[in-house]
Amino acid sequence: MFRLWLVGLVLIFGLVQPASGQEPLTVSGQNTRLMLNEHFSYRVVNTELKVDNIAINERQRWLSSEQLQDHNYAGERPNVWGVVPLFNRSNAPLTFHLKFSDPYLKHVGTYLLDKNGQVMASKANRFSTPLLQREFLSHEHVLPVTLPANKIVWLAVSVEQWPEQMPAISFWQPGDLQLRLQQQQTALGVNAGILMLLALAAVVSARLFGSRLLVSFGAMTVAFTLSLLLHSGVWITYFTPYSPDIAADLKVYISQILIVALSWFIWEWSRFRFKLSRFNRIGYLIMMTTVALTILLPWLPGPWKFATISWQINALLLWGGVVVGRSLQKHPVTGHKWQSVLMVLTVLSAWLLVSPRYNPIWEGLSGLLLYCGLTLVTTMFLLALERYRLSRLMRRIKNLELNRKVLRRRLWRLLRRTGEGWFRVNADGSIKQVNRQLVKILAAHSLEQVQAHWPNGFNISGARQLVAIERLDGRKVWLDIELFSDNTGRIADITKRMEAEVHLNFLAHHDAVTGLLNVREFRRLLQNRLDNQKTASVTIIRLTGLQVIADQAGSDGRDQAILQLTLSLQQKAPKTARVARISETEIALLSHEDEQAAFAQAHRLVQFCREFRFSSEKRIFQLTAHAGISYSTDAGVAASTLMRQAREAVQLAMQQGDYRVHSYSEADQKRLVGQAEAEWEVRLKKALREEDWQLFSQPLVSASAGEDKHCFEVLLRLPGTGTDEAIAPQQFLRAALRAGVMGKADRWLVREVIEHFNEQPFEANRTWRCHINLSTQSLEDVDFIRFLEQSLKQSIIQPEQLVFEVAEPDADQHFDETYRLFKELQDLGIGTALDQFGTGFNSFQLLRQLPLTQIKINRFWVQDMLVDAVDAELVGSCVRIAKVLDIEVCAVGVESDEARIKLTQLGVDYVQGFVCGHPVEWQR
Repeated sequence: MFRLWLVGLVLIFGLVQPASGQEPLTVSGQNTRLMLNEHFSYRVVNTELKVDNIAINERQRWLSSEQLQDHNYAGERPNVWGVVPLFNRSNAPLTFHLKFSDPYLKHVGTYLLDKNGQVMASKANRFSTPLLQREFLSHEHVLPVTLPANKIVWLAVSVEQWPEQMPAISFWQPGDLQLRLQQQQTALGVNAGILMLLALAAVVSARLFGSRLLVSFGAMTVAFTLSLLLHSGVWITYFTPYSPDIAADLKVYISQILIVALSWFIWEWSRFRFKLSRFNRIGYLIMMTTVALTILLPWLPGPWKFATISWQINALLLWGGVVVGRSLQKHPVTGHKWQSVLMVLTVLSAWLLVSPRYNPIWEGLSGLLLYCGLTLVTTMFLLALERYRLSRLMRRIKNLELNRKVLRRRLWRLLRRTGEGWFRVNADGSIKQVNRQLVKILAAHSLEQVQAHWPNGFNISGARQLVAIERLDGRKVWLDIELFSDNTGRIADITKRMEAEVHLNFLAHHDAVTGLLNVREFRRLLQNRLDNQKTASVTIIRLTGLQVIADQAGSDGRDQAILQLTLSLQQKAPKTARVARISETEIALLSHEDEQAAFAQAHRLVQFCREFRFSSEKRIFQLTAHAGISYSTDAGVAASTLMRQAREAVQLAMQQGDYRVHSYSEADQKRLVGQAEAEWEVRLKKALREEDWQLFSQPLVSASAGEDKHCFEVLLRLPGTGTDEAIAPQQFLRAALRAGVMGKADRWLVREVIEHFNEQPFEANRTWRCHINLSTQSLEDVDFIRFLEQSLKQSIIQPEQLVFEVAEPDADQHFDETYRLFKELQDLGIGTALDQFGTGFNSFQLLRQLPLTQIKINRFWVQDMLVDAVDAELVGSCVRIAKVLDIEVCAVGVESDEARIKLTQLGVDYVQGFVCGHPVEWQR
């Protein structure tokens, strides 16, 4: 029996032991997670070696995990094979998942081999397959393995990776793996979110304090966040499917970015903690070196990239330790040691996260611990930096509070020497202290006298107030009192300023010579009375002879004469009347008397002016006076209308003789208008007889930038008298039409233009178009077209160079005559234009019916089109309709570049206005 039992043990041991003599791993349904790296035997070969030739039974070719880390492989990226014997002690086959911690491996494979090395089952995954399209889990390499029951098999894995970059390989139950992956992703997401919030807090704090250290801390925190996201399924799931190689390539570059941010933060921390120029220069040199290596990194081969990362992070670990040690030695400030410990932990965490030798081991629980520790250290570091800045601010505030009393005492000593009045008050408002200037302002002798006279202070409401008080000497003064929050006050004596303002206010409403109301205040009082629907009569007395006094007695004598007269008139006027001087020679009275009483009062005042005498050193002067009266009988009459009527009554009184009074009536207006028209007729006939006219020209500019057409409009003016400007036709047109002058003036204008071009052939050649306005008399003149045809036969100017304009109201009122003339002009080849387009209701009807070459849009639409959407739309409508009818469009009244640009965009052909040029006298 014993022999049989011994033989059974030997047989069982032979079945359980693999051929190579390696101890098998026993697994069952109770296994949840098993790390296989330390149990593997490794072999580093090229990628062409297949699983059939790995020679699992030749033990001398295989390496341990420690030997693998020190293995140096020359050439392209190799395949790392790992094998381990497994024994499933369950009575049924079990399925496990092999999880590879590095999701960016280009190729991984798992194989089940029997004891002779023959393949029983295999699974493989290549990185070229997008992660979302993989057969198994979407965010990492996970391959299934099914182990037979009660049998020893070899598990072989193939990883295309450098030996020192060998990832962690774990053996999981499917349900536990899914739960673990979800927990890991949640933890990574929470850590990344906290780091992003820390970076945002650092940036905001840097903006408030103006600290580059906090900016560098924020940059380092962002780099940590990118590194965490690179290890999470979020990054891989959303970025890798679009470009399978981008996440694997970014792994190196994000590590390099973290190194640059960490070197910057160490440099700024050293500059913040101690001022050692040597250390600052070394830190600056290290940071510039990392930036240069970052630029060169894309051109380095694969092994050199990892070697460069490793050298840099080790150098930064060493440099961080030197900086922390030196800082602790030179600056033992409160809380600094705690920050130094956090600096060491931060640099160490970055070293563990970036270093190629240790990077693959951060998988599963160990990785979560590292990431959580990194987040905790970063949070504490930011709090330590903020605590240090807050403590500095608190110390500064404390110092300011300690120095407040000293500063206030010094300020008061300074204020006591100033030229302004300063005082301090108690909590109840009573005066505590005053300076010498305030005592002088109040006409006092001491502080006790001020406190006795003003026991409750100055009793002002608010921080600043104007107060009128009586000084101790009895004089009333105006004081500007300002009370500050520290119970300190300032007093300024503004009596002179207030008196000046009162005087200026008086001059704004009164005449400076006589002290009577001026014309603005008189008009305001009159309008106010009319708005209240009260009767009002206005009497204007015009004085003649003041200029004689000024010539012989001087301006002072004239002012003295008008002053004496107005004072006497003010005494003679009714007490309820308001007297004003509305011009140099006019005095007005406003009363509520009826028209008859106002006439009697005006007659008495005129007679008083007749008896008035002004005596100077040389002679005695007498003045001549005339009075005009207007009376408000309509509730809707305006003040300006009533004053105009009174002046017109004065004008009629002057025509009747000296010292006359006239009351305004409707017949007076017609008579004045008739006299004005008669005067215009005489003047116009004289101008036509003597050809005493003036011609002005205003340019029309082509709206298109590519065209330069020399166009202008000839304008007829009547010469002004003396230094006055020339008179436009709008002022004398009615009289000219009644006198029959405008038709002859139009012919004279045409002859002058043609003779000018005959004498100036160069200007005739360069002129594209010359515009001439026509009156209604020319429209009714049937011989005008023959006159024009005969004039053109003797001219060098071509008919198409002339354009005749007719205003739209005249064309609408005389449609038949306008149509006939425009048709005859177009037969001759002369252009026709409709001026003031848009004035009436039939504008678009005239546009369709008249034979037109051009329309000129009304200036009132053009001037307001930038601020009025309706006017802009009307201008646009005119342009569109004219373009359909093939008629040119000219915009009149363009006064700004903005309006010109807008009109150009709408398609206008020509613009005319002050932006193009003012009317200038046409040289003939």
